[in-house]
Parts: sequence; structure tokens; C-alpha cells
Amino acid sequence: MLLSENRNTKFKKLRNMRRAYLEQKALVSQLKKDEDGAIIVLTLLLLISMLIVGGMAVDFMRFESERTKLQSVSDRAVLAAASLDQNRDAAEVITEFFETAGYGDAIVGTPFIDKTDSGATVRVDSQIDMSTFYLRLAGIDTLSAPAAATAIQGTGKVEVSLVLDISGSMGNNVTGTITNADGSQSTVTRTRMWFLQRAASQFIDDLLLPEYEDRISINLINYSQHVSVGDDLYRALRTTPDSISAIGEAGSSFSEFDPAVGYAVYEEPEKDENGDPIYYDEDGNATSVAPDPLAWADGEDVFTNPSRCVDFLNSEFNTLTFDTSRTYQQVEYFRANSWYVCPSRDVEGIVLLSQDADLLKGRINALQPTQNTSIHMGLKWGVSLLDPSMRDLLGGISAIDPAFRGSRPANYNAGDTVKYLILMTDGVNVASTRVDNNYYDTYEWRTTWADYSMNYWRSNYSSITGRPSSTRPSTGAITNPTASAGTYNTWMAQLCNLAKPHYTIYTVTMGAENTHMTNCASQPSFAFRTSMSNNPGEPGMDDIFRSISEQITALRLSL
Repeated sequence: MLLSENRNTKFKKLRNMRRAYLEQKALVSQLKKDEDGAIIVLTLLLLISMLIVGGMAVDFMRFESERTKLQSVSDRAVLAAASLDQNRDAAEVITEFFETAGYGDAIVGTPFIDKTDSGATVRVDSQIDMSTFYLRLAGIDTLSAPAAATAIQGTGKVEVSLVLDISGSMGNNVTGTITNADGSQSTVTRTRMWFLQRAASQFIDDLLLPEYEDRISINLINYSQHVSVGDDLYRALRTTPDSISAIGEAGSSFSEFDPAVGYAVYEEPEKDENGDPIYYDEDGNATSVAPDPLAWADGEDVFTNPSRCVDFLNSEFNTLTFDTSRTYQQVEYFRANSWYVCPSRDVEGIVLLSQDADLLKGRINALQPTQNTSIHMGLKWGVSLLDPSMRDLLGGISAIDPAFRGSRPANYNAGDTVKYLILMTDGVNVASTRVDNNYYDTYEWRTTWADYSMNYWRSNYSSITGRPSSTRPSTGAITNPTASAGTYNTWMAQLCNLAKPHYTIYTVTMGAENTHMTNCASQPSFAFRTSMSNNPGEPGMDDIFRSISEQITALRLSL
């Protein structure tokens, strides 16, 4: 009986143990399959990383805020210290700005101060160390916020090409507002040329102040259908013969004929100690008397083309570089109507690298409207005379101011020289008509065109056909159109895009809006326009040119 009970008790224990084992096994199996709460472990790990990253963002935001504040203080300090109207010591002004802002210990080293009566350059370097909140978890206890600022008052070395429209429409009367000497304004009716001359002359005075002597050089370029380069530049170029005799001999009007090359080659004459040219007679003896320029004609009648305009190749409107090695074709001397296609008066020629205010203003005030509008031609000469490729050529022209001859145009990477182009027009590009080269290759043809305009032949002999003669040319056979206005606009856009990285371009449009001018400007705010109709809020020519001169010479922050 007792044995049976012991056996039952033992059996019951074994059964309970087995049941417990099976239950535990089932529980373990269930736990293996149960995924509840698994993400908690990953979350705990990521939470620490998120706190560090979020804290870094907070620290960096604090850093950028402090850096911006420090930069603002630096900019305001140097601008105040560099102003020529500032009578206090520049170093004291800078220190006061930093101390007032709570950055008294931020100035690094000694501020650079170069201040004279004519200009000032002030630079300050600063830095603050900011303690971090969260980046210290990554081992970064502080962040250093640096700031540097430079301000310039006045101007350094400046090269300017002032390109002005002298086309026929500049003679039209318009009504506009002018600013008088006392600051008052008046409404007057004058020609567009009158408004331009007034504003451009004041622009010259605003730039060529005595304190800027030997710093600012100005190229004055006037354009209509073409650009007259003037005697000095024309003679420095390689050009086609400008003279022809009645028996067909070609030569140059400004040098002796050289039969070895078929026409005269210009050479700058030697100079004596006073700078006067030295010539030589037939025996090789020095003389101050220039040789007869037309001696090569052997007594024959000679026609000399007085045009000082030259043609460019189409490809040359896609480069800033000026080719000083090639021979340039002289533009023919003829009138389409009452005006010559190449401005024919000496005062219309280019003025090169000048700081002579009286000369420049005298030329501007002597301008007269003439012929069609070829903005691309004025632009081409404007950019060329700022391009370093012209330096050697211009260096050989003795009439250029010695302060600039041989050193300008400066290289583009010359950090102390800034180049400006001011391009002005009152219209849009217009296709023009030219004499075909086949009808400008003899003495007879050249004298014919010099005596009578194209319109004269069209009016009197429009129906005549056959072989042209000196008395009855058929203009349908002897004139041909040049490229279209659309092509001119394309060339203009090409030059503007090439120039923008190197020059600051301002455009001034008088009259109807010209999108090609607007697009040419370095930035939209540098494209000025006036309708000359007294529209409210619209600037006058005086205001426009004054704004440009102020920007060139302004108190400004320098990069």
C-alpha cells in the first residue's frame, strides 16, 4: 500500500515536472516569435545620436548668428573709418564700433589704414570664440567665428571707355528735366545731343578730380554707322592704302611710298630732345621739314581717302582680343545722304587714354548728329581699348598721356585696376549700305563718290543700267547692303557676354526701350533708361550719368 502511494507520488511529480518543462518550452518558443518591444533597443541607440546631431545644428546656428553679427560690425566699422568726411582717428572709430557691439576683444592684430586727402583704404580682421553646448559631446568645446572687412573711399586705378551715340536721330528735339547748379530742376526742350553733351561733360568733371590724377584714364568713342579712330590710332594700325593717283598708283598720305611692299608703311618718326619729329631729306640729312606725302605720285593727281574708319571681320565680334598684326580695310569715303558713313570731322575721332578734362569735354561739346546707328561698332572699339592686347600698340603712340602709355590697358588679373564700359544709344542697330569694293578701286570712282552722295545718283540716274561711269553710275550696281540689324544684335550680345567677367558695363538708353542694351549691362540695375518725357520717377540724363560716376568713385566695401 505504502509502495503504491510512493509510486503515485513520484509519478505525479514527474508529470508536474514534464508539464512545467513543456510550459516553459512553449513560453520560450512564444517569446522567440514575439517581436513586441524590439524597436525600443534601436530607439535608445538612435536617440543619443539624434540628440548629438540636433545639438550640433543648434550650435552651428548660434555660430552663424554670431559670425553674421561680427561681420556686420566689421563692415560698419571700416565704412565709417574710411569715409573722407570722417575727422576722427580711423583706428579709434573701429575700436569704438567693436566695443559698443560687445566685441571689444575680437579685433585681430592692428587694422590696416591707408588714408589720404584723395582716398582711403581700411581693413580689419576679427574673430570670436564661441563655447558649444552639444558639440562638446563630440569633443568640440569651442567654434571660432572669423570676419574680415575692407572699405575703399575714392578710387584706385580705373580705366573707362565712354561710348556715345552720334547718329542722326540725336538731332531730334525732346523735352526733359535737367538739374541746375543750385539743385533745382528745370524742364527744357532741346536736342537729344544737347542733353547728352551736358550730362557727359559733367560726368567727365565728376571723374577727373585733381585728387584722382594719374589714376583714371578715359577712352572717348563716338559712333554712328562707323567709328572714326582718329589720326593717331589709324596711323598706328596696319591699314590698306588710303591714296590713289590718276594712273592707279597706291600709297599712303602720311608716309613715303615704299615700292617694295606696293604702298606706304607708316613708321613713327624719330623725336628730338623736345619731342619734335625728325625727318630726313634725300641725302639722309636730318630736317624738321616733313617730306611731301604725295611725292610718290610723280606729279599725277591724287585722291586721298580721309576716312579714319576701318572694318572688322565677322569673327572679331566674338573676341575681346584686338589683332594688331593684320591689315585693316579702310572704309570708303562717301555719303549715303548728307552725312558721310565714316564721321569725317577730326573732333569725332577716338580720344585715347586721356585724363585731360578740357580736351574730353571740348570733343563732347563739339559733337554733331550724323548717319545711322551701329551700336556694335562703338561697343567693339570700347571693349578693344580696355583689352590688354592693345597695350603695345597704344604704347607706341606718343600723343597718349605718359602716365598711361605702355601700362594700359592693364591685365585683367591686375587686382588694383578696375575697368568700366559706359555704352549709350538713343535707338537700335540699323542695317547700313556701303559702296561695293569693285566700285571703289579706281581714282575715278573715288572722286565720284566724294563729290556726290548716293541719294544724288539714286534721284537722278536710278534707271540707268550698264557699265558705270564717273558721270552716270548706276547705284543699284555699285552699292550693297552690309549685315542685317539682327546680325549686329548677335555680335553685340557676343561682345557683352565676353566682357562681363572683366568689365563693369553700364548702359544708357535715351528713348525707346532696347532689350539688347538692357541685356548687355553687368546687372539689371546698371541698365539705365530715360524716355525724356518727364515720366514720374524716371531719371534724366544728368541723374543717370551722376549715378554712374558716384558708383565708380563711391565709398564701398571691397572683396
